[in-house]
Amino acid sequence: MRFLHLFFCLCAGALVACSQVPRGSHTSRLVVLDIGHSLTLPGASTPGAVNGRVLRECEFWHQYANVVKQEVRRAGYRCVIVNRGNPPTSEPFISYAKKSAITYLRHPDTNAERYPSHYFPDRVASGMVSSDYAIYNRAACVVFLHHNNSGDRWKTGASPSVILRNRYNGAELAEALRSTMERDILNHGMPNAGRGCQTEIRCVDAERAAGWLNACDDAGIPAAVVESAFLDNRAHASFLATDAGARTYARAVGRAIVRFMHISPTIHRHYRTDPDVPDQGSFGYAEESRQLHVQGAKLLIR
Repeated sequence: MRFLHLFFCLCAGALVACSQVPRGSHTSRLVVLDIGHSLTLPGASTPGAVNGRVLRECEFWHQYANVVKQEVRRAGYRCVIVNRGNPPTSEPFISYAKKSAITYLRHPDTNAERYPSHYFPDRVASGMVSSDYAIYNRAACVVFLHHNNSGDRWKTGASPSVILRNRYNGAELAEALRSTMERDILNHGMPNAGRGCQTEIRCVDAERAAGWLNACDDAGIPAAVVESAFLDNRAHASFLATDAGARTYARAVGRAIVRFMHISPTIHRHYRTDPDVPDQGSFGYAEESRQLHVQGAKLLIR
């Protein structure tokens, strides 16, 4: 059924020229959680073993995204977990996927290729399929579950914890995540040398995560990327490498989403009024994009 659902999603995207783009709604009760990257390209990792294991971004969230989901569901909201990649073929990930009911969108971006949104084809990024899924399902919000790193060697002290957000619709969601991380996680179990968490808008073409966030923004969906833990920070990794620490971290993400959902009905939604009018997030705004040929991308900037 999950794959049939995705088929309808892709069909809807193909028909976007002759149908209305689905819009996020302040009355929606659906939260979409996206596990970043894929099991074949798992994203950030620790420089070495911590408590006997190497932490990898995508693998971590396969194990603990369900903790976030359960927090959201206990508060009475619907919640689905998606991943851009293919379904796992080995344990323990088969069991994690079954327990969490993860929907695999079968677009693992094995070469980090960028491609356009079905709904807003001037928004181009790897991993865009997850944003299109959220748009199709008219989500109340989407949270991209990630970790970060700044190099391939261990570091100590503070790391620049951040919550990335979309420009128009993401402020309240990002603030809920930021403040919860500061109150419950950073320097409260997970040391960060006294440094807190920031929020940052990502909206410029070719910036990391900007494509996903812009597409959601265009459809009126608040979106944020959790980048508050750094896997090359020994203190962060040591905290996340314990089951208790990992669950505490994931529960904090869930509580932050619930805080946002409680106020979501009162928040004004911004929608892109004319998708043919370019902005700094449109494909071709960045020099990097002008060097590429991306099939299906809409070039509004010449």
